[in-house]
Amino acid sequence: MGERIYLSRPGADETVGVATGFSWGALLLGFIWALSKRMWFAAFAMVAVDLLLCLPDLWFDDRGIVGLILSTLFGIVCGKYGNEWHRRTLERRGYVVL
Repeated sequence: MGERIYLSRPGADETVGVATGFSWGALLLGFIWALSKRMWFAAFAMVAVDLLLCLPDLWFDDRGIVGLILSTLFGIVCGKYGNEWHRRTLERRGYVVL
């Protein structure tokens, strides 16, 4: 289990803990994880990229292998950067690191 970074909104009694390191939720759940964190743009972008990654299956005869590999790589990227995206989203909303 990684460490946590705590952010709070000035003027409000609210503190949010954001994990550091790899995000298993972002890897396994993708856009559903982003929706649960109220990261609307990230969720939309994840859905769009997932749909685009399915397109090569229409052109190649490998029946899903290309899309599977690309989707897996995209999931790993989301897992690697997911917690950082969450922290940046909170900072844009006015939260500051404690």
